[in-house]
Amino acid sequence: MRQLGFADPDGAARNLEGLTPTPRDAELLAPAFPRLLTELAAAPDPDMALNNLERYAGVVDRSVFFRTLADHPGATPLLARVLGSSQMLADALRRRPSSLAWLLEPATMRLWFVEDLAADLAQTLGPFETREARMNALRRFKYRHLLRIGARDLLGDADLARATEELSHLADACIAQALAEAAATVREAYGAPLGAAGSETGVAVVAMGKLGGDELNYSSDVDLMFVYGEDGQTDGGRVGRLASGEYFARVCRELVSLLEESTDEGYAFRVDLRLRPEGRMGPIVLSLDGYRAYYRERAELWERQALIKSRIAAGDATVGARFRDLARETVYRPGVDARVVPAIRAMKSQIDSAVRAKGGEATNVKLGRGGIREIEFIVQALQLLYGGDDPWLRQANTLKAVFRLTERGYLAPELGRLLSQAYVHLRTVEHRLQILHELQTHTLPKDAQELGRVARRVGVQGPPARAAREFQARHRAVTTAVHRAFREFFADRELAPRRKVRLASLTALRATGFKDPERARHNLQLILEGRPLVPYAAHLDATLARLYPLLLDALWKSPDPDEALNQFERLLAAAGPRAGIVELLSNDPDLLLGLVKVCAGGDLLTELLIGEPELLASLANPERLLARKSKPAMRQALAAVFASETTAIERRDRLRRVKQAEELAVVWRYVLGVTTIDAYSREMTALAEATLAAGWLLALESLVQRYGVPRDASGRLIPAVIVGLGKLGGRELVTGSDLDLFVIFGEDGATDGADRIDAHWFYSLAAERLASVLGDITSAGVAFPVDLRLRPGSKGSGFASSVGALERYYLKHGDLWERQTLTRARLILGDRVLGRRVRAALSRLVYGDALPRASLKEIAEVRTRMERELGRETRGRLHVKYGRGGLVDVEFLAQALQLVHGHDKPDVRRFTTTAALEGLARAGALDHAAASGLVERYRLLRRISAALRLLGARPSDTLELAGPMPARVAAALGYESRQTFLDAYRENANAVRDAYEQGMESRSTTGPVNGQPGSWSTAR
Repeated sequence: MRQLGFADPDGAARNLEGLTPTPRDAELLAPAFPRLLTELAAAPDPDMALNNLERYAGVVDRSVFFRTLADHPGATPLLARVLGSSQMLADALRRRPSSLAWLLEPATMRLWFVEDLAADLAQTLGPFETREARMNALRRFKYRHLLRIGARDLLGDADLARATEELSHLADACIAQALAEAAATVREAYGAPLGAAGSETGVAVVAMGKLGGDELNYSSDVDLMFVYGEDGQTDGGRVGRLASGEYFARVCRELVSLLEESTDEGYAFRVDLRLRPEGRMGPIVLSLDGYRAYYRERAELWERQALIKSRIAAGDATVGARFRDLARETVYRPGVDARVVPAIRAMKSQIDSAVRAKGGEATNVKLGRGGIREIEFIVQALQLLYGGDDPWLRQANTLKAVFRLTERGYLAPELGRLLSQAYVHLRTVEHRLQILHELQTHTLPKDAQELGRVARRVGVQGPPARAAREFQARHRAVTTAVHRAFREFFADRELAPRRKVRLASLTALRATGFKDPERARHNLQLILEGRPLVPYAAHLDATLARLYPLLLDALWKSPDPDEALNQFERLLAAAGPRAGIVELLSNDPDLLLGLVKVCAGGDLLTELLIGEPELLASLANPERLLARKSKPAMRQALAAVFASETTAIERRDRLRRVKQAEELAVVWRYVLGVTTIDAYSREMTALAEATLAAGWLLALESLVQRYGVPRDASGRLIPAVIVGLGKLGGRELVTGSDLDLFVIFGEDGATDGADRIDAHWFYSLAAERLASVLGDITSAGVAFPVDLRLRPGSKGSGFASSVGALERYYLKHGDLWERQTLTRARLILGDRVLGRRVRAALSRLVYGDALPRASLKEIAEVRTRMERELGRETRGRLHVKYGRGGLVDVEFLAQALQLVHGHDKPDVRRFTTTAALEGLARAGALDHAAASGLVERYRLLRRISAALRLLGARPSDTLELAGPMPARVAAALGYESRQTFLDAYRENANAVRDAYEQGMESRSTTGPVNGQPGSWSTAR
């Protein structure tokens, strides 16, 4: 036992004896024993794992348990990892021993969405009538899912971002239920709370801190604030009436009590209310007007900073939306506030003093030197400084905020990567400290053996002593780099006087072609002097002076000087004070001219260059960029991802960088007019398919190593295919598109590795891994976001289906809108023989029976609902996709008519919308002139949508009429003016809507849908 790594071999021997108290027990365990011992020895703390295993065996039927260990390949590694890493999870499993069977079900160990948790909680609470019984059931629900999330985390099936997000969603579900219980109790006594006008008002729960950022720890308090709509009085209940303020105060106190109350089932969550106005001395809840007055008159900078992470976790949606608006106005103010950096620097100094007094400066991973707080302060300082002028920076999640700051050029790429990787390391260490005993600790242990066990929980291999040394070296490197970045960022700077280049006058800039000469002058000043906090070194003065006239000349030649200068300043700021790039541009006017043309193309091209500055050199030789690449050439470029001697993380990052380099060329060709919108989409789709192929191999690699390959009863490989839907299926992708897809495998079977799992679960894990490989934010950005929500089957049935399950689902349970999505279901990659089966099955499902024309009304009702719930157009806002006369009008018309005529007329069975319209015209289902007109109008809408994405509209496809975006889109598409473009858009939208209503026999012009439960956004 000592040789296997047990620190107390005598105690381990006693545990083994206790595990099998009778000869029969030893006989039953014998088949699983060798592997069990190996897995226990590999656990972070083998002694703890074996001790917890013995205790668990004492509360279950040993014969059933030992048979499970022998028969289920996932049971032993799961138990060894969980029981050897977390006493808290071990205790939870022992209190609820049936949870093991639940954890071993394929549908359990996956990513659970918010709606999955809500449905499971409702089912859990259903049998119970009393509040006490329901709250105990809620505590069981919490610990059951804590077990699931912790097991996935410890097994490496979920990364940090997924684990913290699921923990946050779990807290949201519990808070929402506690609020419902508290509100029902107080309402019964005092009636409904009414506002001044007599209408009912509500309360919203504001999540702050880590909960607000969707980054909760295993032992975090939940930081909450409460806000209600308006003052008034209740309408009276069993006890009487109350003023609204007192009514909601009672609801909130009751909610906190329910969450914090500890019973035999444990507790839900500890609550921290100190971030509310006036802290402990303030009222527990305020009205919207109360918050508005406080933040306007008395809020300090740290309170603005805290609101960066505010988010509505539960409660009244209208009140929550109004509070969000108030918080945004409070936090983000136009211009650069010079007080931000000194104030945050002073705040950190106070924290440092407190940590030093406790002796934790080097060991506290949260507040110590180079810890989590230093990263958060850098991020939040930049958000406070620039978020007023740049809405894309308004992100509560720290990792996502680092990505956006890097994407937008406020952090240099190297610094962004450093902070991202350091944050993942530090938060992972924090998780491994807290998951042990569910204690809110952030301090590394001083004992070498204890530190070694922490290191092994983090993933460092080897005996505890060696693991501790390796971990310390790695951890010290991370904290040193973070502290250096923090110190440099917040350092007091005394800049020596510098010779300034004389800026062009406003008149001269206006004559050069700038529509906003004041902003242009400001941008030029930033280019010559650097942004606040990142000024250029004095030795660059001469080089910048040489660059200045060349830049003005290049801007004068640009189709959109304002946009080009905005983006050029962003790029230079992201590159940081590096002489190399400035020298390169000042010495090569052709390169500078090419770069300015790229910058005129909008946010997206600039962001690609910010992420990959080495691509700058390719702009000096644009011939390579202008040559279109075939699909095989795209795949060949992505083959570099699989270079030998690279880690899985390095491969993911390389995948993103190669994809971004190829995307830059694709977008560059479109911006220069070398390719049309159709060709641009085909190239983006080819790139997506090549990226998918590489990502699928990366997803399968680790699974095959662990589980083997799936085989049927005859030993033959069970293949799989990937089916694309939406824009991927229709070959209509543009930059920023999600990849809608699902995975289909051949037959049922099991893998042939040491850990055997069934084929369904293997490919479900592969689909989930694929979404992570492509969609997770890493230091290199994102490859493609993957959307699995259109897959066949219920949300709890996994992420893959067999061919038989595919057909059964759509025939027995599929709604019409789901059948409609299959009009674009196209085979992307996978086994050719299986692909033919899947293609035939999809054809039967979509076109096997002609859709009765009467059913067009149901499609029109769904379209109406989408326009209302997702388009949300107003006088000041248009939605190019979901709005009236938008892209979806054309797509729904084409797909509806395909369902009607596709059974008899195979020529209409086309994946691409324009091809479908042309096929419908040839088949006589659409007038030729009408179809041709729709094709051209659809292309215009797609060009507008692409321009919005390239120019950085947030959210994409939304056109805010009051902002600068209409003028920018007009310039990008070659319209004479903003008004000319808007007139053309409205004429196009009206014509599209007329054609849609004619084609659908005017059935979509009816009012709200009757008898349609739920909403489109929920169904989607």
